[in-house]
Amino acid sequence: MAVVVLSEFGRRLRANKSGGTDHGRGGLAMVLGESVRGGRVLGRWPGLAQDKLDEGVDLAVANDYRSILHEVLVHLDGKAAPGAFPGFKPPAPLGLFS
Repeated sequence: MAVVVLSEFGRRLRANKSGGTDHGRGGLAMVLGESVRGGRVLGRWPGLAQDKLDEGVDLAVANDYRSILHEVLVHLDGKAAPGAFPGFKPPAPLGLFS
């Protein structure tokens, strides 16, 4: 069994033209369970420098949420559900499970 806590909600790091911080990136994901290799933070940290931000305003995506969910599905069922993520080609596993 595994529990996935996932949020794609974040705030922009830079204000928009009206001075607000619209919905942006920088969400989080946690995977919990007996066979999870825990105690680690996965993904690269690109930093907050202007040239490292996506479109100059958002945190760059470190891990596509589909990679996380794909790995969980494979762990639980031996394969991902056909059509779960159309067109998605999963990268090498993140190593979430032992």
